[in-house]
Amino acid sequence: MRRAALVALLALGGAALSGAAAQTAPPETRGAVRCVLPVVETQAEAPGAGRRARAAPCDPAERGASFEVTYTGFSAEAQAAFQAAVDTWSCLIRSDQTVRIAAEWTGLSATTLGSAGPRLVRNADGLPARDVWYPAALADQLAGRDLEPGAPDVEASFNSDFPAWHVGLGPTPSDQFDLYTVVLHEIAHGLGFVGGLSVEDGVGVVGRDDVGGPFAYDLHAEDAFGTPLLDTRAYPAPSVRLAAALTSAVRFSGRAVRRVRNAPVALYAPPRWLPGGSYSHLDDVAFEPGSRDGLMSPFVARGEAVDRPGDVTCAVLADVGWTLAGACRAAVGDLAPERGGVEVVRTGPNPFRSRTSLRVVSAAAGLARAVLVDVRGRRVADLGTTAVLPERPFEVVVEAAGLATGVYVVDLRVGAGRVAVPLTVVR
Repeated sequence: MRRAALVALLALGGAALSGAAAQTAPPETRGAVRCVLPVVETQAEAPGAGRRARAAPCDPAERGASFEVTYTGFSAEAQAAFQAAVDTWSCLIRSDQTVRIAAEWTGLSATTLGSAGPRLVRNADGLPARDVWYPAALADQLAGRDLEPGAPDVEASFNSDFPAWHVGLGPTPSDQFDLYTVVLHEIAHGLGFVGGLSVEDGVGVVGRDDVGGPFAYDLHAEDAFGTPLLDTRAYPAPSVRLAAALTSAVRFSGRAVRRVRNAPVALYAPPRWLPGGSYSHLDDVAFEPGSRDGLMSPFVARGEAVDRPGDVTCAVLADVGWTLAGACRAAVGDLAPERGGVEVVRTGPNPFRSRTSLRVVSAAAGLARAVLVDVRGRRVADLGTTAVLPERPFEVVVEAAGLATGVYVVDLRVGAGRVAVPLTVVR
């Protein structure tokens, strides 16, 4: 009946765009996904070695977000270092919802400094894109309410067995790892600096840690030629082709990143997939250790100290969906809000005999899915899925091969909206 009503509307001869559908089911939620920070031994001293790491606290009146941390197992000094990193982030993002972190000081692998990541939410009222996972803290901010009361937004663990932590004030010794810097890095993952694409047994998949589907971060991932990694026409999922892309040249592209760099930025994509490291970090060559954006490279060296996140790190979080505050806002500026709206233009013939096409431009980031249905609402062909960024057009191609003469409908879902375009095949 839903399809029949859609086709009846199209009989008037125009394309229709619906607003966001009413949310009738509770949002989907998933447990935290983790990014792991390994112990890395290096002969070269990091550029940031020896400098004081902790940022000067901002005026409490200027803080943009409130954090609540549940500490388990921390010494007083370690907790103070962790809290200093939390306070730094509270000055850099804006939310009217409390960000809750569950932090554990516990034994981990001898090769691991720490791991952290967000709980995930999708398909809640107020989220910009449908079927996309958002970090819980951001989802709460966008929805304007606590979507999982009582659950932590971020889960983090740090290695209590590691003997070379620097937890106190003052410069970081060259033979120690600065806890403040490591926590600053891991909180960024918890806020959404983490992707949902991965490689398993040589095959690229959309999903990780038993969470299927793309994350908000993935909407901005592209190859060296600007093709979105979520474009199933170029990169079917699962596929070896997607794995090859994830282990070659991968870039993060978005309005905020382009504002601060005038170009997409390189992500860490070594030839061999590194679980917890590949893709969800900035490239370690383009962003050297010890620099502010080197904070989000996949490794932290002994003696490395970073006082606060860099401009690119702030911009990535803005593109994921955060409203910025403090130094991040000063570096990136304010982004005009993305308003709903989809423009569809026929760029091929209609009626058509062999092939036609549509040009689609969306005003908001999201997923675009196109299928071809017949007048009875039956799916005839899958026309592909892709990530769509504001003002970046993409093409939908319809082939007539195998189709009988008659009227068909391109059912195009873009973000929370829906466009339906009638087409006629003639022989």
